[in-house]
Amino acid sequence: MQWSAVVGYGLGYGLALSVLFTAAVFAGAALSRDFLLNDYPPAIQRRYGRPKSARGRRVATLFGVFVWAVCALPLMVAAMIGLHDALDDGLEFLPAAVCAALVFATLTVWDLVVLDWIIFAGLRPRLLALPGTEGMPEYRDLRFHLGAAVKGSPLIVVVGLLAGGIATLIA
Repeated sequence: MQWSAVVGYGLGYGLALSVLFTAAVFAGAALSRDFLLNDYPPAIQRRYGRPKSARGRRVATLFGVFVWAVCALPLMVAAMIGLHDALDDGLEFLPAAVCAALVFATLTVWDLVVLDWIIFAGLRPRLLALPGTEGMPEYRDLRFHLGAAVKGSPLIVVVGLLAGGIATLIA
């Protein structure tokens, strides 16, 4: 087994997905600052004091479709096809599952470190601050973002198992 190929495809396609995800976050925020309202710390949501707008809900839906259907699914398919060709024995369950899990783990770590900690908490661009909440100390709450990432981390295993199973059935 060529585990370096599995890791390379997982990390490479994970980074590609992460860059597209980042672009989508900024595009979504440009269209509606509150589209990710439920992902902000509770104190910021309380001070903002409004539910997600109708426009924010539409942008959130478009964001989800773009990230998962337009970006993640085609990238995952491309990763599996490339990995199938790179492996001497073709694509089997374990390498496919590990590769898919690495794609999603890379996105999760990127989201935490680059988007949440460096950009959101560190640089704090005005575009990502909800109106009326600018400068709140909760924007710098690194523990909040870590907790959200940990809560979402079981999805890494789920994505790996599902993608590995589907890839094995199709290959």
